[in-house]
Formats: sequence, C-alpha cells, structure tokens
Amino acid sequence: MNAAPVVVTLSPAAGALSAGEVGTAYTQTITASGGTAPYSYAVTAGSLPAGLTLSTGGVLSGTPTTAASASFTVTATDANNDTGDAAYTLQVNAGPATFVFDPAGGALPEAMDGEDYSAQITATGGTGMLIYSLASGAMPAGLVLNVSTGELTGPIAEGAEGSYTFTIQVMDGNGSTGTATYSLVVGAREVKVTDKAVDVAPGSAPTNVNLEQGATGGPFTAAEVVAVFPANAGTAEIVNGEFALAGPPGPLGWYLKFIPNPAYSGQVSVQFRLISGLGVSNTGTVTYNLGYDPAAVAVDMDTLVHGFVQTRQNLIASTIKAPGLLERRRMAAATDPVTARMSPAGDGVVLGFSTGLAQIEAARHAAGGAVSVDPSPFNVWIDGTFMLHNRAQNDHRWGNFAMVSAGADYLLSQRALLGLSFHFDRMTDPTDADATLKGNGWLIGPYASFEIGNGVFWDASAFYGGSSNSIDTAFWDGNFDTRRWLFDTSITGQWKLDEVTTLTPRLRAVYLSETVEDYAVSNGAGDVIGLGGFTTDQFRLSLGAEIARQFMLEDGAVLTPKLGATGGVSGLDGSGAFGQLSAGVSYQTPDAWTFNGGLLFNVEGDGQMSVGAKIRVGAQF
Repeated sequence: MNAAPVVVTLSPAAGALSAGEVGTAYTQTITASGGTAPYSYAVTAGSLPAGLTLSTGGVLSGTPTTAASASFTVTATDANNDTGDAAYTLQVNAGPATFVFDPAGGALPEAMDGEDYSAQITATGGTGMLIYSLASGAMPAGLVLNVSTGELTGPIAEGAEGSYTFTIQVMDGNGSTGTATYSLVVGAREVKVTDKAVDVAPGSAPTNVNLEQGATGGPFTAAEVVAVFPANAGTAEIVNGEFALAGPPGPLGWYLKFIPNPAYSGQVSVQFRLISGLGVSNTGTVTYNLGYDPAAVAVDMDTLVHGFVQTRQNLIASTIKAPGLLERRRMAAATDPVTARMSPAGDGVVLGFSTGLAQIEAARHAAGGAVSVDPSPFNVWIDGTFMLHNRAQNDHRWGNFAMVSAGADYLLSQRALLGLSFHFDRMTDPTDADATLKGNGWLIGPYASFEIGNGVFWDASAFYGGSSNSIDTAFWDGNFDTRRWLFDTSITGQWKLDEVTTLTPRLRAVYLSETVEDYAVSNGAGDVIGLGGFTTDQFRLSLGAEIARQFMLEDGAVLTPKLGATGGVSGLDGSGAFGQLSAGVSYQTPDAWTFNGGLLFNVEGDGQMSVGAKIRVGAQF
C-alpha cells in the first residue's frame, strides 16, 4: 500500500504581498508547512523588485530602488526534497518626491518699473517632466512664469513699483509637488548700464559691443567713453547704428568700437556711460581680454629701429668732421682758444664747439701781441656737437644727438697732413609718447688732407665702428647692436676774389653703411619675439659755397657779411634731395671784440624743414 503524497504549503498564500516604497526598507517572511523541516526557499520564476533579495530561510528584504510592479514564484523544499510553491506580486510605489530649487528661495535680482526683466528658477528631482506654477502670492504686473522652464520674464508694467512675495510650485509626472518662496523688489525707473567682457583672439579685431544690451532707462540719446585703462592699450570710440563686425546684423543702437594696440596683451577696461531723457547712467565697464599679435609687434619694432638708424646716419654724416689743412690754417690764425657755434641742421638745431693745440697756441700768441708764429707740425684737437632734431615718424617730438670727436694729426709738409681720429656719438629718439630708442656709438680711423692746388684742398677719411642701442616701448623692450663703415671725401677751395672778398666752395661725398645684427624684444610676461637684422646704406653728395666780404668802418671796426648755399642728394636709403641757405654777418670792434650772427634755412627731400639762427661772441685778452 502506497503512502499519501506530501503537500508543502507556503504562507502567505499566493497573491499580492504588502506594497513597498522606493527608498524605504522592506521585509516580508515566507514560511512553509506540510513537509519535513527544515525548509529552503528560492525564487524559481520571474524576478524580485530591484533592491530586494530572498534568503534561503525565506526572508524577502532590502530597499526598493525603482517604482514598479514585480511578479515572481517562490519554491520551498523540505528535508525530504518535497516541494511546494506560490506565485506572488509586489507593488513598489514611488513615494513622496524631493525637489531642489535654484535659487532655493529668497530675494530675486531687483527689477525696474517699465523695463525688461529675466530671472531663471530651476527645480531638480521628481519623476518625468516638471510643471511650474504660481502657488500663492502675486507677481508684478507684466511678469510671466514659463510653466515648462521656470523662467520669469518681463517687461514689468509701468506703475508696478513695489515689493512682492510669491510661491512657485513644481509638480512631477507622479503628481508629487514642491514649493519655494521668493521676494522681488521693483524699483523706480532709472538709467543704468551693465558690465560686459569680451575675449579677443591675437591679431583679430573685437566685434563692436552693444552698450544698450542689459541697460535700462532708454531710449538713449547719447553715449560717451569715460576712460581706457591702460590708456595705451588701444583706442575706443562710440558709434551709433548697426555695427556688428561678424555674424548676423545686430540691432540699431549705441556701440563701443575698440581698436587694440597690437603690441599689448592682457586686460583692457573701457568705461562708458549712456544718456537718455531720464539722465546719465552709472559708469559701466567693458573688459577686453587681449592677446598680442607677434607679426604686428615685429613690424612695429622693425619700423622703429629702421627709422632710428637712418635718422642717426643723417646726423652722423652731417656732423662728423676731422680738421684738414684749411681748418689747420684757420686754427693757426685764430684769436680765440675755443670756437663755439649754434645753427640748425636738416631737421633740428645744432650747438657745437671745437679747439686744438694749434688754435690755443695761435690765440695765446695773438693775446701776447705776436705777429706770426711758425705752426707746430703736431696737433691734438677736440670737437663737440649737440643737436636737437625732430621728424615726421616720431610725430615731431624732439630728440637729441651728440657727438664728441678727438684726434691727432701731423703736418708732413705745408701741403700734406695725416691724422687719426675717434668719434663717440649718443642719440635719444622719442618715436611716440610710449617709445624711446637710445644708442651709443663710435667710429675710429685715419684721415688725410692735401693742398692739390693753390687754395684747393682734398680731404679724405675712412672710419669703422659700431653701436649699442636699446628699445623701450610701453610693452616691449630689447637691445640691438650695429656695425658701421663711413667714407668721407671732399674738395674745398678758398679764393680771394679781391683783397676783401673770399669765396669758399666745397664738393663733398659721404658713404655710410650700417648693419643691424639680429635681435629680440620681450614683454613683461616673458614673451620673446626675434627679429632679423638688416643693412642700411646712405650716399650723400653735396655742393656748396660761401662768400664773405670785409668792410672797414670809420672807427676801425671790421664788418664781414656772408652768404652761403648748399645743395645735394642723399641716395640709396637716404631721403633724396636736400639743401641749405645761410646768411650771416661778423663784426669785429677796434678793441678786439668779435660778434658773429647768422640765419639758416634747411630742407630735406622728405619734406622736413627747419629755420634757425646762430650767434657767437668772442674777445681777445
């Protein structure tokens, strides 16, 4: 006879288990009967809700993570491997949602009566799409809440000035809600502007900035630039109209146009104000973040150095001198130990002095009453020149140039002279308000002078040298060195047309070559730009003459008027034709006082002109 089958029964019975909730711990115990203990339990079909597990002891536990309905089968097995099962369903509910508002509540940015307004309220949390609504309180007239995004937008209606408090509610897809309370002050209408920032790529022009964007109190009748910091970082101006430089056309209005200095990098602040029928706005700021343009900086630096070197060549060529036979004979006939002079150059004013052993000895003997003294064959001399100059490239700011020369020469005969001279020069050139170039240079070499005919002299010299120079601009600084060659030759005559009239013509040629070595400039941020060197050459050829005539006055004084003219051309890298006219007079009193004065007019091929005067007073003691 067979035994009756074993029936294992589970409790609770098949069907729905007690519901769970997302985020809340859940426990349910399943037991078995009708078999032989102990029992083991397992899920044999379906799946448990996410976050729950079933132990072998029959405990269903965990924290649900997802709202859903789950179906599963649990099978119980006793000690004799007899089984029984039950099918269950378990509903996991979402539970109350948590919402986070941004801003969390409190005061919103102040609004203005009759002006546009915008403030964003954002909520996160809940399930599905969020819907925004006004739960309580009142918003200013004209202010609208976007039910999908939570944005508050205007314009605020005129006459809505005052304080407001209201509550915004958000609801998710499951009907869960959250709220936040805000306050908003609507102030009186006024003219007010906002600050702006613009990033500018190196070498590019910034788009014009609409100053009316974000401003209140319009329509605006005028706008003004208050200041630019730093002032040399660029130029700013206000323009009115549609002035978008890139992209689609912008609205009509007042725009700020800024042109950066290509050498500047960093921040630039441009302060501005708008004006309407209500008055003048607060001072707003447009901040530009600039990067420098290396190519533009290189061009600017190269232009500055070219102009500096070429101008200095003009000054050296017109200033450098070594005394030849004619000057030696004038020294021997001098009555003053030192000769001083003041006159304009092609683009400035010149002050100078010269002296030598021969001149000092001649002056000493003249003071002692000696009629004539044989000149010493050996002579040591010194000559100095100080010049003020200006040119178009440096906006006609005055620079200065000085040269001190010294040398020694020897009379081979009354018709031949050989010597060696050294010349030191210094030049300062302010090219504009923020840039100055300075340099120290030198030249050394032999010179010779020969009387090739009666009263006709040929002078020649050859010099080699160099210079060390600095560039100091508002943003970039550097140094550069040069090497120089100068060749100078001239033919000078001195003829007495009669006993009291002297003509002194002169034909002169000067060749000057200067090579600038490779150099670099750097800014305060440590950026370095390398520049290639160059060579500039100048060849000057000139022809001039001076005529002087002596007049003996009744009191024994001597009056000597003088007229002179020089013309020439400066080729290669020079400035073209140049010329000079001079008129002067010398007056020597019977008691040995001498007065010299003159007027000069100069013009250069590039259009630069100068007019000046010279005066000298001397006395014999």
